[in-house]
Amino acid sequence: MAFCKNCGQQLADDAAFCAACGTPTNAGDSQNTQNTQQTSQNFAQQYQTPAQPVDNDAADVQNNKAMGILSYLGILVLIPLFAAKNSKFAQYHARQGVTLAVFEIAYSIVNIIITAILGAIFPLRYTLIGGVTHGAVYGIITGILGLCSIFFLVLAIIGIINAAQGQKKELPIIGKIDIVGMFTKK
Repeated sequence: MAFCKNCGQQLADDAAFCAACGTPTNAGDSQNTQNTQQTSQNFAQQYQTPAQPVDNDAADVQNNKAMGILSYLGILVLIPLFAAKNSKFAQYHARQGVTLAVFEIAYSIVNIIITAILGAIFPLRYTLIGGVTHGAVYGIITGILGLCSIFFLVLAIIGIINAAQGQKKELPIIGKIDIVGMFTKK
């Protein structure tokens, strides 16, 4: 029994080349050498995969999905914003998350102001069953404002889904606004 001089694989008695690495086994005969070299090249072309360039974007996405998801969880947006500065994927979602957080804060402030004004316009009333209320108009308007806040929850869920799927999609309506970009040098 013979062994390949290149890789040490055990060879069959009538083998012209190594089945593992394609190295010729019989170098004495020139015709046989040419045949084995051609067979060796065919083997190499058939079984060796070409070196694939590393896709940095795909690796970045895979490594930073969690950071992308954190971007849509309120104050946690600061983690990917500062901890993943070298990740284009995490920074993209962090910028979307900052925009969402700023709009949520602005909405909350407006909601508080409107609720306070309505509270002043519609004073407390006592009901027959001992409850206290501001009245129907106050309840309807504050109820609508409360339902509008669901919009921000939906945007956060959309952002989380996009980040989890490794996609760079803008959030609906507010996604084109880049709050972070307004305050940083480009």
